[in-house]
Amino acid sequence: MLLHPDEFIKRYEDTSYEGLLAVWDRLLADIRDFETRKTDTEELMIPSSGSVYQCNLQYLGRLCELIAEKYREE
Repeated sequence: MLLHPDEFIKRYEDTSYEGLLAVWDRLLADIRDFETRKTDTEELMIPSSGSVYQCNLQYLGRLCELIAEKYREE
């Protein structure tokens, strides 16, 4: 089940700047993995890998905002 971007980001509101960078790394790795796959081997996956990709992009956008906010605080 995919989370709404607001719910995703709530999980990390109290995370340190360094911790947020680790989450950023994981999300970016998942995004790159999807983008470099030649074929979608998970066509029967629910939610689809394309839906997960789109959510990860939304999560990454919100996470970047939070990273910038934490950076300004430190």
